[in-house]
Amino acid sequence: MSIEEKKPTESPQVTVDAVREWLIQTTRLFTKFAFILLILGSALLLSFALHLPPYVFYSLVLLIVAVLFIMLIMVSIKNIVYLYLKTSIWGQIVIYLLVALISARAYLYAIGEINRVFLVDPSNLALTTSVLTGIVFFKYAIMALLGSYLIAIGLYFYIKKEDKLSINNSQPLGKKILSGIAFVFIMGISLVAASNISKYSDALIQTFALKIDFYSHYTCTGEDFQDIEGVLFLSASDILVAKKVGSMAWEFKKVKCEP
Repeated sequence: MSIEEKKPTESPQVTVDAVREWLIQTTRLFTKFAFILLILGSALLLSFALHLPPYVFYSLVLLIVAVLFIMLIMVSIKNIVYLYLKTSIWGQIVIYLLVALISARAYLYAIGEINRVFLVDPSNLALTTSVLTGIVFFKYAIMALLGSYLIAIGLYFYIKKEDKLSINNSQPLGKKILSGIAFVFIMGISLVAASNISKYSDALIQTFALKIDFYSHYTCTGEDFQDIEGVLFLSASDILVAKKVGSMAWEFKKVKCEP
């Protein structure tokens, strides 16, 4: 009676061919998304120039976020850098540390922005803080994804050199990689520039807060409560009121509640 020997489960190996194939597929995806983002970005700039209603601006911003989210999911699937890192315990530690650092950075940035915009304790705007943390985490995740593309390029040449492999009858990577690198840098600059447009980022934060954290029902009376957009209860007597002062602009004032 023969006893079949079981082979030990082998950990997945990242080969030069796998890295190369991922680079080609990712570059093609980047090219497609670059074209879509160019159209949406042009439409966003046009909405500024033509002074279109605010809902047009918000709709285009949501479309851009949706496109970036789809890109994040599609490029993250079978991400070659992630596969390479998770093959070792040290690589897994790097992944966990990266996620923890991005999460902490996103949260600290969010509470800092809430405090700057509203001048109140961020705990009073819990939902807005959570939404902003998620948005900032998403932005950093996109940047990490773009960085992984650059890392994969270095990984490709490193593995190729170590294995001393020569790939025949295959498409050259030169032009593809150059277009991919150009997209990565343009996207990186765009994300940094978008973060620095405080006028519109503040308006978006204020809009989120008015929709999800402020209340439209209150029993307080007085001059401070006339023609306001909403109220936020800070304590038993302190209330933050929001009054619209222009297009996509609100004034926030801390007042006392007078029944």
